[in-house]
Amino acid sequence: MNIYDPAEDSQLLAAAVEQYAHGKVLDMGTGSGIQAITAAKKKKVKSVVAADVNDDALKYAAAAAGKEKVARKITFVKSDLFSSIKGKFDTLIFNPPYLPQDKGIEDAAIYGGRHGYETLQRFIGGCREYLKDNGIILIVFSSRTNKQKVDEAIEGSCLEFEELEQKHLFFETLYTYSIGKSQLLLQLQQKGIKGVALFEKGNRGALYKGSYSGKTVVVKAKRKESAAVATIENEINWLRRLNKEGIGPKLLMHWKGSDWFAYEFVEGEFITDFISTCKEAVKVKGVIIQLLQQCRRLDEMGVNKEEMLRPQKHVLIGKSGKITMLDFERCRKTLRPKNVTQLCQFLAGDYATSMLRQKGININREELLAAAQQYKHKQNEENFKRVENAVPGADRK
Repeated sequence: MNIYDPAEDSQLLAAAVEQYAHGKVLDMGTGSGIQAITAAKKKKVKSVVAADVNDDALKYAAAAAGKEKVARKITFVKSDLFSSIKGKFDTLIFNPPYLPQDKGIEDAAIYGGRHGYETLQRFIGGCREYLKDNGIILIVFSSRTNKQKVDEAIEGSCLEFEELEQKHLFFETLYTYSIGKSQLLLQLQQKGIKGVALFEKGNRGALYKGSYSGKTVVVKAKRKESAAVATIENEINWLRRLNKEGIGPKLLMHWKGSDWFAYEFVEGEFITDFISTCKEAVKVKGVIIQLLQQCRRLDEMGVNKEEMLRPQKHVLIGKSGKITMLDFERCRKTLRPKNVTQLCQFLAGDYATSMLRQKGININREELLAAAQQYKHKQNEENFKRVENAVPGADRK
């Protein structure tokens, strides 16, 4: 295996190491040893572990450390990323192989995978277990690596970064980052939530999946880019109330004054996916009636969820057929709630009626919308029954 000769990226990272490295240091993919040696020369650095999967690189780096008279401060370890690493560190350093793979050429010292960012993604995905809570990670990579993918990997691991420096070359731009644990991650760790990883994000919030006391949980957090105000606090308050009515995912915890909360993960399909795949029309009708009844309960409470015109991503159907409404950040108190009527408008639309027709459930739009209009005028149980009765059973063939 080849040993990576120090180049512009190495020098750029070494400058960051010289300025920021401290305490117990891990130099991942040490190569020539330039970063390990730079760190070892600092008084603020107590010890250095230099890791590499290449035996020749480890021998070369050890010899270089001897010449620089810092070998006593460095321990050399053969490791494929974190496979042989133990303990936690104040500083992690990584100059990854980051170029997209050239066909027919094998060189693990420079190629980071098919697209260039795969090795760095693996490092970011595994680094948290080896980083102290107040520790930092120093990396360098190229614009040829796909900066957006690197940034997404950092966010996906619940970390945060600061760009320290850019260097523009003829054919690329080099970036050095300082990465650390986000406040969200630190709070989740204190609450005992482990293995946190991003699985979905929207304009206002991001959803992370993790484990707590052996159960899968979801953490919903406000995104920094969002200008929305108090949406997380609003959703927490409503979930507390709605859980008592059997509505929404079970709220587990939150951190007072912070923009996140955790709830039990709900296994299931989104409602339109369920309708498309379910082979039993009676189950489909049962889910629709159950959803109408939860909307009715919201109406009785004087609450607007604000999402029932487009429930596709706001209602999950479990294996048992139980429904769970999601996303209550826009929920609000009102004198004229419209959850039932909004859902009726969705059910009477082309998209829903077409799907339901394929299951043998033929919605009479005029009948359903007329029942919804009566219910809108007077939201009592009698008019709600008219709405329920406007959802027919399956046609017999």
